[in-house]
Amino acid sequence: MSTIVILCDHAHPSGGLAKVAITGAAGLARRGHRVHVFTAVPPIDPALLTDGITVHCLEQPDLKGNADRVQAAVRGIWNREAARALESLLGSCPANDTVVHIHGWAKALSPSVFPVCRKSGLPVLMTLHDYFPLCPNGAFFIFPEGANCPHRALSAGCLATDCDARARHHKWWRAARHAAAALSGGLTAGMVLVTLSDRQRAVIAPHLAPGTVTVPIPNPVEVEDRGPAPVAGNRPVLFVGRLSREKGAALLADATAQAGCPVRFIGDGEEADVVRHLNPDAQLAGWLPPDAVLEEVRRARALVVPSLWYETFGLAAYEALATGVPVVVSDNCAAAETVETGENGFLFRSGDAADLTRCLKLLSNDAEVERMGRSAYDRYWQAPFTLDRHLDRVEEVYRTALSSGLSQPAQVRAP
Repeated sequence: MSTIVILCDHAHPSGGLAKVAITGAAGLARRGHRVHVFTAVPPIDPALLTDGITVHCLEQPDLKGNADRVQAAVRGIWNREAARALESLLGSCPANDTVVHIHGWAKALSPSVFPVCRKSGLPVLMTLHDYFPLCPNGAFFIFPEGANCPHRALSAGCLATDCDARARHHKWWRAARHAAAALSGGLTAGMVLVTLSDRQRAVIAPHLAPGTVTVPIPNPVEVEDRGPAPVAGNRPVLFVGRLSREKGAALLADATAQAGCPVRFIGDGEEADVVRHLNPDAQLAGWLPPDAVLEEVRRARALVVPSLWYETFGLAAYEALATGVPVVVSDNCAAAETVETGENGFLFRSGDAADLTRCLKLLSNDAEVERMGRSAYDRYWQAPFTLDRHLDRVEEVYRTALSSGLSQPAQVRAP
């Protein structure tokens, strides 16, 4: 039994990041570990109100939810209350039996937690659910251009690039936050980085300091084995996610219109009107509860992941494969690792509407779609990404850290 301190901005499942952190915390507690969840934003999810878990919540709004915009801007760069509270918590934990695991910090806790973690001398892991530790806008993506970004954080090229999804002044604020973190020792120094996919590791490799170690721990995929879906009788292809530029929603709308392929979008976002304009026949269902999304997946002919940016994992693709639904995936995102073309789906060139249209037309053969769906199902369930497998891997990395008395990644050996 060990003491695990988990850092996450939100105490409730505000998104995929928080869901993984909360699910992991509850699972570790069930396995007998003493778990502390250090967080900022209430309410506290009922899954955390259980034996073995102590929640330390600052009762603060996240940056978007803070009505005091000046306070939000200052606190987002350096949250002094978070630093003081975390220092007190880590100081009370046993020095030889505690691991710190950072999941989220960019929406409330701020970079102030990093020097506190390093000062503690405890082993520290950080799961890279996004790219904020290495990129001011968190995506290595130039949103106004719809292109991936090659620049190192705070380089001349980075500072000269108008890359923010909202406005240029947001980019300057993000750069200021990154600079403050760099001056305090950086956002990755002194810790082990947990990556979610091979693609993500390739993206971050040029941006890491020498000696930094990464260890792979894919996210858990919570899906019930109900057998393969009857995909040959399904008609619309499915998109799940934000209707935004980096997610490729407009690209899919254009390609499905060209292919004459029915399409259904689950989600919402700033490109909803663009999607409707490009494909007036597209169905936009808005956001749905997780169980309803899985039912939508089961009724789809294929799931399409048209992302333009470097997706870190691709949960929806794994859920589709587990359901026996073929996937059509952009070749530059992490979900591409799951695809063997013609066996469980197709890959297309990122951003290429004509190539995506070609792949969609290949889905017209019912017998082939049925075969690919069965193959997708069989391949996934040979080695499913269950919560237990995820926690086994997490505990393995924790044991390695504790047995070596680690606080610096250069001393770690990836298991």
